[in-house]
Amino acid sequence: MIGVALAISLAGSMVVANRQIELHRLQSDLLQAQSNYAVQVGSLTNLSAPSEIASRAGALHLVDPTTVTQVPATSLDRPLPLPQFSGYAPVTSRTHR
Repeated sequence: MIGVALAISLAGSMVVANRQIELHRLQSDLLQAQSNYAVQVGSLTNLSAPSEIASRAGALHLVDPTTVTQVPATSLDRPLPLPQFSGYAPVTSRTHR
C-alpha cells in the first residue's frame, strides 16, 4: 500500500514538473513575441517622426512656400475658376516620381 501511494505521488510530481516546464516554455515564447512586437512598434514609430517626414518631403521636393496667398471667401453656388500660377513649375507625373 505504501509502495502504491509512493508511486502515485511520484507520478503526480512528474506530471506537475512537466506542466511547470511547459508553462516556462510558453512564458519564454510570450516574452520573445512581446519583444519582437516592441521592436516593430519602435521602428514604425521612427518612420512617423517629424525629422523623418521632413527628410522624405525634401526628397520629393516638397518645401516650405515662400509666400501664401489667402483665397477670398466665395459662394459655393457656382464653380470656381482654375487657379492662375505665376512662375514656372515643372510638371511631374504622379506615377513616375
